[in-house]
Amino acid sequence: MLTLGNMDNRLVDKLGVLAAKAVEDALASGLTWDQAVMAFGVASKAIAVKAASQANGAPAEFAAHAEKRLKYGMDHSAEVLRSFLA
Repeated sequence: MLTLGNMDNRLVDKLGVLAAKAVEDALASGLTWDQAVMAFGVASKAIAVKAASQANGAPAEFAAHAEKRLKYGMDHSAEVLRSFLA
């Protein structure tokens, strides 16, 4: 099972399903792994900018927070997704 700190199991399951789908889509995209990783960075920044807009926040602050969360996610082994991948 995917574990991320002391998160609620339902949230962890949602994160696992989304991450597994993103991995499957990236592998099927025809992009290189390097290009796919770059696309995830672009998508992360776009999510942060949209969230900042909706919260009337500063895009730079939201992007900085997104970068920290990406690092947090990368600090966890990819093995945690095994149960979610087909």
